[in-house]
Amino acid sequence: MALKIPLDLNEAFVSRHAETDPTTGASIADPVLDGLSNAVKLAREQANVLANFEKAAMADRTQTAEANVLRVAVAAGKSGERVAAQLDAARTRAKNEIANIEKRTGAPPPPKDSVALSIEAQITDRLAAMGDKERIDAIAKAKADNNETIIAAVLRRPAMLSGLGEAQLESVRHHYRQHTHASDYARLQRLTKAVDAMEKSGRLFVSIVKSAADTPMARQAAIAAREAEAAAAHAAGA
Repeated sequence: MALKIPLDLNEAFVSRHAETDPTTGASIADPVLDGLSNAVKLAREQANVLANFEKAAMADRTQTAEANVLRVAVAAGKSGERVAAQLDAARTRAKNEIANIEKRTGAPPPPKDSVALSIEAQITDRLAAMGDKERIDAIAKAKADNNETIIAAVLRRPAMLSGLGEAQLESVRHHYRQHTHASDYARLQRLTKAVDAMEKSGRLFVSIVKSAADTPMARQAAIAAREAEAAAAHAAGA
């Protein structure tokens, strides 16, 4: 069987997305991103522990080959549960943080009076009445000028009220975040990339566990062990 640990199963692929100090180049601590990195570190360490255990078990001549395979399968299952719990917790925390940033930076604050609210409604009505090219040009100019009045009117309403498609609306939102919430936007990008890297490592770890725990020989050994236990229990009760 000889478990192989891929080089991509490494927390460095997550931590490389951390913010760095422009002067020293050192990583700046971020508890959420660090949690993702630590979860992948645990996965890498447990994968190596499992590979070493498998090597030792397969070399153990005091047990049958089937028994050794079953030992490795059981160890893989337990290791998988421990790592999965930490990976899931780190991913959930990061996803919640991403959602919070997106909510906080998704649109300008609401108008402070009814006059401003009425102006926003007029803007979206005007945009919706335009032809496609005219509307595209108007939105492009609003973005170029960082016209927050138009941008706010667009972002704080469904895309259909401005005559925009969802992709166009998200383009405006992307522009707003990038230019008005630069720090939050940068962290959003870092966390999103870190989550992607963590999930890739998680899938690699799951494949390792599966290759050790879910094989025909391991399944057959588990069946044989259960049958032996049942037979012993029956004999003891006879």
